[in-house]
Amino acid sequence: MESLIEFLKTKMMVEAVDYDVNFARVSGRINHPLETTIIDIEDYFKNTGYTPIFTRNKGFDVIKIGIINTVEDKPKIALNIILFMATILTTLWAGSNFGGGNPLTHIKDLLMGIPFSFSLMAILTGHELGHYFVSRREGMTTSLPYFIPMPNFIGTFGAMIRMKSIVPNRRALLRVGMAGPIVGFLIALPITIVGIALSRFVVMPATGYYIRLGDSLLFSLIVKAIHPMIPPGMDLFLHPMAFAGWIGFLVTAMNLIPIGQLDGGHVAYSLLFEHRKKLYIPLAAALIGFGLLWPGWLVWGLLAFLMARRDPLVKNGLTPLTKKEIIWGLIPFLLLLLTFTPRPIVITR
Repeated sequence: MESLIEFLKTKMMVEAVDYDVNFARVSGRINHPLETTIIDIEDYFKNTGYTPIFTRNKGFDVIKIGIINTVEDKPKIALNIILFMATILTTLWAGSNFGGGNPLTHIKDLLMGIPFSFSLMAILTGHELGHYFVSRREGMTTSLPYFIPMPNFIGTFGAMIRMKSIVPNRRALLRVGMAGPIVGFLIALPITIVGIALSRFVVMPATGYYIRLGDSLLFSLIVKAIHPMIPPGMDLFLHPMAFAGWIGFLVTAMNLIPIGQLDGGHVAYSLLFEHRKKLYIPLAAALIGFGLLWPGWLVWGLLAFLMARRDPLVKNGLTPLTKKEIIWGLIPFLLLLLTFTPRPIVITR
């Protein structure tokens, strides 16, 4: 370890060296040109058994030196397949109930759930495979998607993948973080358009309360473009494909909130790096405000902030993004504005 620190003193102006259980931290100023020096340091460390992690803290360049175990890429896909098939079943069940079927008494009614189930599964699968293929392209070890079946009103709690290896740099984190939401959105958009075109008008109840879905900006624009005139006393009853698209938009927005381990948090980390936490106070205030419209935003915001304590482990956090990459990195936040639904559930009298 000491020889490695002595080497680093030739590559940077060292201000301090600290030790903890797992790492040694060398703080100072890395010699310019920055990117070339980082490459030299990484090359030197290749055969030492130690991994340098480049970050920044309180205005200083920091190199953490530690041993990071490599993960063998041996996927066990049986569980992934079982969860995928189970989620198809639970979303078929939910879709059948949404369409007026009752699989408990008529098992064939499960077929009524196909438009909803297949649409929603296409959106979720596209989202997770976007993450998967881009992360593999960046040289990372990543699991296949794990779907979460759940007997709720949509039949699932979504899906996830596990990044098992360190993220090489901010550029890779940006690409992986934005790939899932963009792919999922591109699948959800035509499904939503077709679904809204197939939706029909129904007479609103004359008395009592009923539940309707709130609109995001984009969903509202699509409805107005396809159904510019809603007859008085009527409302649009969503086709199952439109309902799946609505969920896809909502999931996209929830994932793109720029906090912690959410996709938006990863994008914000890659764009802002050490300044990302400046977003936390205004984001907390915004989520509390929207929580007054829908309590779900309070719950989701709390979970997101709990996850914010764990940043992704990025090997090279110092090399900045190019201007082109920064522009691309703004696209997910445009999608957030288009798909965010302030009040997803509306109780109307």
